[in-house]
Amino acid sequence: MEIKLKAYAYLVASLIIGSFTPALLVLTQGTNPFELFMLAALVSIPFGLLLVARKKKFDSLRALFRDRKKLLYVVIASLLIYVTYEYGIAYAEHFISSSLTTVIFRINPLLMLMFLPIFLRERLSKRQVLALGLAFVGILIGFSGGNFLGIFNNPNAPIILLALFLALGYALASVIIKWQMLDSDLWISASAFVLAAFFMLLFVGTGARFAPLSGTDIGIVIYIGLTNVFSFYMYLYAFKALKTTVVTNIFSISPFLTIVWASLVFGDQFQLYYLAIAGLTLVGVYIQMSDKVGGSYLAKRDSKARNFTIFDMSGAFADTGEVAIAAALRNGARVMAVKLPSRYRNTVERRVREGGHTKVFTGEHPSITNEVGFMKDVMGANPNDMILMKVGSFDEGEAFFADMSDLINHEIPEFPK
Repeated sequence: MEIKLKAYAYLVASLIIGSFTPALLVLTQGTNPFELFMLAALVSIPFGLLLVARKKKFDSLRALFRDRKKLLYVVIASLLIYVTYEYGIAYAEHFISSSLTTVIFRINPLLMLMFLPIFLRERLSKRQVLALGLAFVGILIGFSGGNFLGIFNNPNAPIILLALFLALGYALASVIIKWQMLDSDLWISASAFVLAAFFMLLFVGTGARFAPLSGTDIGIVIYIGLTNVFSFYMYLYAFKALKTTVVTNIFSISPFLTIVWASLVFGDQFQLYYLAIAGLTLVGVYIQMSDKVGGSYLAKRDSKARNFTIFDMSGAFADTGEVAIAAALRNGARVMAVKLPSRYRNTVERRVREGGHTKVFTGEHPSITNEVGFMKDVMGANPNDMILMKVGSFDEGEAFFADMSDLINHEIPEFPK
């Protein structure tokens, strides 16, 4: 299956599966949450190991647990994602409805925009800032319970703020995973062990005792355990491959689905201002859809690399068969890419050969045809446009394209200076 189709299919499947979880967690009230989520993590472990086994990555998994720096990122991302998404939502639903909790929590894709310039060096456009501002207006509506005049008298204000911080933590974790290019199979498997240990410590530390679970609770444990593996695996694959704004566009549907589940299946009371919050988020998403600048690489202000519109396309190579690129990504490298009109092709190819740079690829490389087709779609390239890639660190990529700008300028006067 081609990268684009697979990424979109995974994203939609993850969205549908995940939208049911907040509504389902309402049924767990009265059950010890530490026991519930500890058992769910234990269910996740064997299925996570199946992901590792299918591509024979056990040596890589052991290496991950020995790499303290990488393991630290795995622990941070695991706790921020799973604990906020499951335990945090389950706790918030003791005080406010699952619909309101989800509407606020699912603003997290827009909140990612705050971290993109810091971690992923992505350009934040004026339209993206406007979209983020609309999301915060939605938060204020939720905070006030639909009544701005009573914003400081809302008894649920602390819990609504908690839901906002949960969304912020989830957004940060997603960006960390994309920033570190954590292998999805390894991260999913390792996070199951991290969560089992975390909730086990809380269970033992609070002096809790095992209590018999009802048939419903057992079903929820199994559902969450499987969701932790397969839904998050699909989400991570799509998130690393697609532009962040695309993920935002798709996941804006999630609150609506949760509201439907909560209202029809569990009798959750529907409030009209939920639609106002979700509507503002959708407007923000629409603004992002028309944005052509946001998401491209943010080069240093004085760098000649700014003559190019650079994209970090590392996620397109998550499952690449190109050995050199795959090895570089495992060691923390990025794939920086630009599109160029076909009339520059001969000059660029000659300059690449003469420039002495390593790990440089063009779109004509025979082993990355599938990835290049996907990249052209993401970058808005024409079929005849040339794709030029540099594999390395952010700074190496920026230095390469700055150098290429100087070299091309000598031969092509109309090239941006």
